[in-house]
Amino acid sequence: MDKYFISQLLVIIATVIISVTYITKSRKKLLECFIAYNTFYGIHYLLLNAYTGFFMNLVSIGRNVFFYYNNKKGKENGLTFLIILFAIIIGFGIYSYQDFYSLISMSASLLSAYSVWQKDVKKYRYIAVIVSIEFIIYGIHICSPFAVITEIILLLVELVGIFINRKKEKTI
Repeated sequence: MDKYFISQLLVIIATVIISVTYITKSRKKLLECFIAYNTFYGIHYLLLNAYTGFFMNLVSIGRNVFFYYNNKKGKENGLTFLIILFAIIIGFGIYSYQDFYSLISMSASLLSAYSVWQKDVKKYRYIAVIVSIEFIIYGIHICSPFAVITEIILLLVELVGIFINRKKEKTI
């Protein structure tokens, strides 16, 4: 199998994993899914020589492992950690910069880091919409049709999740 085909297969696997995050209310399950998702997506980007995407996912794996263990121990992830995380993302973004689209990947990673750092699931869902749009643009740029298709599907799932939860809030 060639690298391109494998990269597209990894996107499909990652998408199935990340889909769980839009229906779960468990922070532990959310973080477990993110770790697996970022691993598959990171390898996907590496196979396509999309180095900023790869490094952003590498940082996301570290971030999610850190959040997972802090969550398990009942510890908070303070603002200082978020600032350090932002600095690491920006540093890797500068290091791996290839073109303007690298900035889109970096922006999506910054937003994603914030959405996972804060604990409001509602905010997470709204931020996920923006992140999906950014990854659709990045996927088009790196010629990854399955990434684009699955991000569009995820975007629709996110919007449905927002609609369903908004409807539930109105009925309460």
